[in-house]
Amino acid sequence: MPSTMLGDSIAKIVWVSLTARERRKLILIWVLILIGMVLETFSLGMVLPLIAVLTNSDGQSRFQWLIDLAGNPSQESLVMFVVGALFVVFVLKNVFAYFSTRYQRTFLNDTASRLSQKAFRTYLRQPYEFHLQRNSATLINNAEIAKSIVSGGLEPFLTLLTDGLIALGLFALLILVEPVGSLITLAVFGLASYVFQLATRDRIVEWGRLRKKHLALVLKHLQQGLGGAKEVKLLGREKKFLADHERHLFTSMDVSRRFAMLQMLPKLWLEVMGVASLAVLVFTMSLSGKTVEEILPVLGLFAATAFRIIPSVGRILASFQGIAYSAPQIRSVHDDLVLEPPDESTVDSTLQFEKSITFDGVSFKYESAHKPSLSNVSFSIARGESIGIVGPSGAGKSTLVDVLLGLLQPTSGRVLVDGVPIVASLAGWQRHLGYVPQSIYLIDDTLAKNVAFGLDDAEIDQRRVREAIELAQLSDFVDSLPLGAETVVGERGVRLSGGQRQRIGIARALYENPSILVLDEATSALDNATEAEVMDAVRQLQSTRTVIIVAHRLTTVAHCDRIIRIDDARLEEVPVQEILDQVGAQSPSNGGA
Repeated sequence: MPSTMLGDSIAKIVWVSLTARERRKLILIWVLILIGMVLETFSLGMVLPLIAVLTNSDGQSRFQWLIDLAGNPSQESLVMFVVGALFVVFVLKNVFAYFSTRYQRTFLNDTASRLSQKAFRTYLRQPYEFHLQRNSATLINNAEIAKSIVSGGLEPFLTLLTDGLIALGLFALLILVEPVGSLITLAVFGLASYVFQLATRDRIVEWGRLRKKHLALVLKHLQQGLGGAKEVKLLGREKKFLADHERHLFTSMDVSRRFAMLQMLPKLWLEVMGVASLAVLVFTMSLSGKTVEEILPVLGLFAATAFRIIPSVGRILASFQGIAYSAPQIRSVHDDLVLEPPDESTVDSTLQFEKSITFDGVSFKYESAHKPSLSNVSFSIARGESIGIVGPSGAGKSTLVDVLLGLLQPTSGRVLVDGVPIVASLAGWQRHLGYVPQSIYLIDDTLAKNVAFGLDDAEIDQRRVREAIELAQLSDFVDSLPLGAETVVGERGVRLSGGQRQRIGIARALYENPSILVLDEATSALDNATEAEVMDAVRQLQSTRTVIIVAHRLTTVAHCDRIIRIDDARLEEVPVQEILDQVGAQSPSNGGA
């Protein structure tokens, strides 16, 4: 891909990624860069009169009008005046450069932080089905590399503008002083830069693609290896995970090494071109018949300018390289940043649940599935009822629950609460729900913070935490801990038993005092004795809440008011007595199916 096309494409992505306020700030930065270019050119332009005065050469005649204006001072006074003026100009230039750079850095840092936060916010607000289809390691990686829009796009473009204007201004100054030699120098630098870009751009784009791919895989293997540390150690799979991680880490680091080495080449290449240009300049001026006294000031200006231009041109080339290298990451994260979050304009916190929940001809099919998970499902749940939902694995039980929770939208049909579709007010509906999954996600923090999940210390109501703990029949355990509810449970609750984790999950579900409690296979991973203890806590709640229990084992739902079996995406109601008879015919050890 030609570098100009690449730059145009990335420039458009960077521009549309900025807010209106950030664009205004960017325009101000462009103005500051333009002022900086003028000061830089003027400060280096003063080198010529300084050399002319110091050498008392014929070049001094160019500035005779200024000397006459100053009253024809002595040589010593003139030297002191020019040196003093040069000092003042450089001080002003550098003070301006400091504040201009500080403003730019603040702008870049703030923009990078906002984009990373926007990526995280965009992912969190996507529909639940989006998260079922995307690997969490990829999303975590993208949320972090969202900052590459700044580091690999906006920042290099500002460098291109800054150093490009400075190089342009200095070349204009040189052309004004020595047109022929300057044009030759410009041609040498331009051709050298173009050849370098032409020779390297395709491999840089490929390196950027490889870096993006392998960095995502590095994070994926880290997350999988550490997330399944228990199983990894028991099965002796450390070598496998280490080998996968090492392979992708080595590839990404090797690509980074090659890119870093390539970024050194412009400086070395341009230094050689700079010395060659000075030699061509001296040769050209000598052929034109100029004396050593005339050549010396111009040569001094060219030398001083070369020391300033070479780093600028090097940074220009490095910026083109950086844009090409970051292009795959920028495009990838931009595709996610433009995802539309769900429309929250219809959220109504006043949605009421007084009578019933109704599934009206609900069907649902995942995009990647060949057949529906739910097919024309219709049934109702009265307020205060306890409903058991059973069926084999893959029958659609969890899909039914996710549709009920409003996490998945039906392909057809509606879920109604007191006759009102829940889609009209998802947030209002979900305030009625308390949800307990099979695997409770616990953060590495205090037990209280796991109950009041996602709240800051100042927002946590300790009385409600205690009430939820009591309702979940967790009080004796919490009271036995040295720090009570302020005890840290460890990452994913590694210091707790399965039953304790499930009770914390129940307490979390009860913290907001929901009118509906949904248990989705919440006890399937527990042994019979522990399950009996957890379900005893649930039975105590049935008199005050609508309870929906999804389970494999019939014993788990035997105490429910109604039982529904789901199989092959369809529902049928099963008489409770039939379930009780089946449970009574089974031994406690093998449960139901």
